[in-house]
Amino acid sequence: MLRRLLMVAVLSLVVPTLVVSPALAEVKPGALFTSGVVLQRECEVPVWGSAAPQEQVEVKFGDTTLKAQADAKGKWIVKLPPQKAGGPHKLIIGAAGSDAKQEIADVYFGEVWIASGQSNMHWTFSHNIKDKEQTLSEANDPLLRQFTVKKGQAKEPAADVAGQWLGASRENLLVDKQDGASAVGYYFGRELRKELNVPVGIINSSVGGTPIELWSPKGGLYNNMIVPMGPLAVRGALWYQGESNVFSKSGMRYVDLQKKMVAAWRESFGKDMAFYFVQIAPFNYNGRPNSKLTADALPEFWQAQTEAAKQVPHSGMVVISDLVENVKDIHPSDKANVGKRLAALALAGDYGRKDVTVSGPTFKEAVADGAALRVRFENVGAGLASRNKEPLSHFQLAGEDRKFHPAEATIEGDSITLRSAKVAKPVAVRFAWDELAMPNLMNKAGWPAGSFRSDDWKLEEEAAVKPAATKEAPAASK
Repeated sequence: MLRRLLMVAVLSLVVPTLVVSPALAEVKPGALFTSGVVLQRECEVPVWGSAAPQEQVEVKFGDTTLKAQADAKGKWIVKLPPQKAGGPHKLIIGAAGSDAKQEIADVYFGEVWIASGQSNMHWTFSHNIKDKEQTLSEANDPLLRQFTVKKGQAKEPAADVAGQWLGASRENLLVDKQDGASAVGYYFGRELRKELNVPVGIINSSVGGTPIELWSPKGGLYNNMIVPMGPLAVRGALWYQGESNVFSKSGMRYVDLQKKMVAAWRESFGKDMAFYFVQIAPFNYNGRPNSKLTADALPEFWQAQTEAAKQVPHSGMVVISDLVENVKDIHPSDKANVGKRLAALALAGDYGRKDVTVSGPTFKEAVADGAALRVRFENVGAGLASRNKEPLSHFQLAGEDRKFHPAEATIEGDSITLRSAKVAKPVAVRFAWDELAMPNLMNKAGWPAGSFRSDDWKLEEEAAVKPAATKEAPAASK
């Protein structure tokens, strides 16, 4: 026994230990590059993934073979040459010299857009959507596809997103119920499909109850649901967010917050990426029990959104005050017209359509004329009009005392003349300066005018009551 133990000890010194090398990491494409993916047409398209560190990777697309070497962290990337709209194509990805390849089928090239924001973008067809049964019954378009990013936050930039590409059908639009396809994203894509007749891919990265800060650098949603998708080739981004920032009293600070976020996104997805957003709807923020907000909170936020549209190049904003049926519901059910208006911005701004209206009347200047004030507008089109053929509503005038009173409005060409018996010499005008305002001023193309003010006077101070929470669930619970 002693001899045997000695022999084992000696052998253990002279015989090398057999080390079994772990299998090389499988070459994997990023989560966006799975069967059914829609890739941006007419530009170089980055395709990336993971592999073992320093692994040689091959990506075959038709007769083209692209090679890349994974870096020290196992990341690799290639760029497909520009392609015209169409398909189906295949991507074949694997380690160079290996027979083990992954085939990604049903690949199409077309138009790719990101749809992001909080609950009004996140709202699915499992929620209260106007005319949703008709929409679902008509949804049958395999070339209108949506990739819904799995929700979550991260302290550091995540390696990848999670989700799947699904074509537009009743079944697919109801997948994952309240965490599935964006209704606004669907309606936007449906309009592009009708007008452009090319495949459309919508990447839905949205979470209810979230402020813009979480979608910006160092924010948890930015790290987990935006950063991993860079440098995806996209045409642009859609943004429907702001309700949470009204509750947090962002006010005019929102201009810089939005500029910061857009700059970061464009750094990831392309500096020429379009950015189109929705001005949030009228809602009784100040009228809620125990609200700490003032009556100016929402109008001031509208002002910030209007200013952001002016300051951010290649951007645009749609007004939806005319689409609201219930100002006590923070989620207007008419998502179809929201999507159509966003699509109009894209058609005019990115696809060369000259025959598309993209705005309602916008404030240009106010000129005092004795007892009257003349307000001139841009984006008048064929003329100004009243949506319901009633007298124009929600105009207010103030004199040097800075007290506003309702005003009578008369359309005169591309301007409106205002008068008030209580204001002898008006110096300032406010329009729709009310969180419940659903004014009837529009242009003859049917696009509504947005809230504005001509003065720069200090607004009402906040009330001294604790604010109520929104009805939306916080990001962590979505």
